[in-house]
Parts: sequence; structure tokens; C-alpha cells
Amino acid sequence: MRSSKQEILRVHDLTVAYEHKPVLWNINLEIPEGKLVGIIGPNGAGKSTLFKAILGLIPIANGTIHIQGQSFKKSKGLVAYVPQKEEVDWDFPATVKDVVEMGRYGKRSLFSSLKREDHEIVLSCLKKVELLDFVDRHISELSGGQKQRVFIARALAQEADIYFMDEPFAGVDAASEKHIVQLLLTLKKEGKSIFVVHHDLQSAIDYFDWMILINTRLIASGPTQDSFTIENLKQAYGGKLTVLSQLAQVLKDKQFKISEKE
Repeated sequence: MRSSKQEILRVHDLTVAYEHKPVLWNINLEIPEGKLVGIIGPNGAGKSTLFKAILGLIPIANGTIHIQGQSFKKSKGLVAYVPQKEEVDWDFPATVKDVVEMGRYGKRSLFSSLKREDHEIVLSCLKKVELLDFVDRHISELSGGQKQRVFIARALAQEADIYFMDEPFAGVDAASEKHIVQLLLTLKKEGKSIFVVHHDLQSAIDYFDWMILINTRLIASGPTQDSFTIENLKQAYGGKLTVLSQLAQVLKDKQFKISEKE
């Protein structure tokens, strides 16, 4: 296993604009590998845009992005992506197994068929997300939590080093959320790096050991106890959070910094 101190992601002077309006502005990030990273910010802050820019899914106006010291084009085999559920056509005629098998095609040459090893990996990934009994079920028949776990299984089938997950907890039940969290912790123990767009601030404290707070600009990036502060949250959310007082008590109980001025 490589040292967790090695840099996994470097973003320098990243700017992304839609119709000449900046969505991300001058973002600079340096993230060590082996971290479970939460990306936090209000709606429209640019969280999903940050993922898509890193993954080369949208053009950037300025800046550079390196994954393990390389461009995404050279390192894309190391990366797996779980999109928001809203971006998926759930009526597409595919079974659970079909979807997870998609994660294996990147390991094979063009037009080559999957091998026995691939099918074994697919079943192993479905077992990890506790969906082995749903292997032949059409994806449209699944619950929200089950659908999310199918796409996580597809990402696991890619055998990546770095996982980008856009709101994996959105619309899932408590049992599915707990199971997904355990999967993420297992990946971290295996030395993987996981980046997660997340909305629930109170659970974020417990889930992530590194935080990125953004609102068009970067507010903070660093270990959770250093970056996830009331002062930074006020900057990210404009001081309009109704849960700030509750979070202040939670942070105090966990001995996190309540204010950067203290």
C-alpha cells in the first residue's frame, strides 16, 4: 500500500463558467490519498461541477487538474464515478447485473467479451452491497437505496483507486445509508481515496476525515476538525443556516473549533 501522505489530487487555479458566468472560481486543492473527503456547500455552490471538471466531463475556463501527478486522460483507469440518481435513465432496459457489468468493460479491449473472472467480480461486488438476490431484477423495480447501491457496485467493479460519488445518500433509507457508509469506510481501510458530495452537515462530521467547503470559491479544505468550523460554514452558507446553533454544540461536544477566531 502506498503512503497515505502521497498527494492524490491537485487542482490549481480552476475556473469553470457557464455562459460566461463563473460557477467555480480560482479553486486550488491539494488532497492526500487515502482520505474520505466530504464536499460541502449550499445548492448551486459548484460541488457537482467540481466533480465533472475533475473527470473531464465538462470544459474548464482555466486551470490544471492532476490525479496522482497525471492528467485525467492518463489516470482515468484509476477513477470510478457514481453520478447523481437524477442523471440516470432508470427506464433503460437493463438488469442489476447488466449495470454492474458495465464497470468491467473498461478493463477489456474494444469489442472483447467479458471473461469468467469479470463475472465473478461482478457477483462479488453485488454481494458487497447486499444485492446478490437482485441480480436479474430490472433496475426500474428497485428502491432508491437499492438503485444507489447498484451504481456503487458498478464503481466497485472498476477496481479503481479513487472514487467520486455525487450525493450517494440522497433519497436512500436509513438502512441503505448505513450500509453505504460501511462500504466507504472499508474502501478507505483498503487505501482507496473517496470524494463524496454531501448535504447533511451533522452526519458529515462523523462520515468524513477531510472536508472541502465551497461556494463558487474555495472556503476551506483540510482535516475535518480544522476545516469544518462554524466560521467556515458561515462563509460557505452566507450565515443563513438554521442549524448553525445546533452544529455549534455538536462541534463543541466533539472538541472541534467553534470559531477560527478562538
